[in-house]
Amino acid sequence: MADCNTNFNPLYNNYFSIKFDRGTKQFELMCQRANLPGVSSPDIPQPTTLGTTVPVPSLVAAFEPLEVSFVVDSNLTNWKSLYSWIRNITNIKDATSHNLDYENWHVNATMMVYNSPFKPQGCNTPLLTIRYINVVPVSLSGLVFQSDVTDGNLQKASCKFNYSYYTISPDAPSNLS
Repeated sequence: MADCNTNFNPLYNNYFSIKFDRGTKQFELMCQRANLPGVSSPDIPQPTTLGTTVPVPSLVAAFEPLEVSFVVDSNLTNWKSLYSWIRNITNIKDATSHNLDYENWHVNATMMVYNSPFKPQGCNTPLLTIRYINVVPVSLSGLVFQSDVTDGNLQKASCKFNYSYYTISPDAPSNLS
């Protein structure tokens, strides 16, 4: 007998938003692309007397980086904000200029994935909320300015972030049956 609650609808990849908490302000990148990073748990092979090994979980979770691509606004506010964040957690000029205290290095980020516009309840209903904890930028792409093109193109940039972990709400059922 078929389960009436089984969902055979696809998940669309263009209904999402991402926000970073930065001090008391939040800024939302004009995001074009963001990934839901993968996670792995390396195992420790336990030898047996039979010449084989048994995989034992290492109790360590290794998360892929969060990668975000965005359109740069006309004042470069979002790009400069990310640049400033990276500059403020490093010693680009000297050990005291622009440096943030350790407590301000990390922020949290929230990614919302919305359901399909073809659902009866309509679009922009959150399907998943992914909360990234202790986010820190690790790379920001540069910008290329070019005067020999006929049409102006939007400036796009990308930034890669590392973080401690993320949570998903609503979470998967605890039983994996």
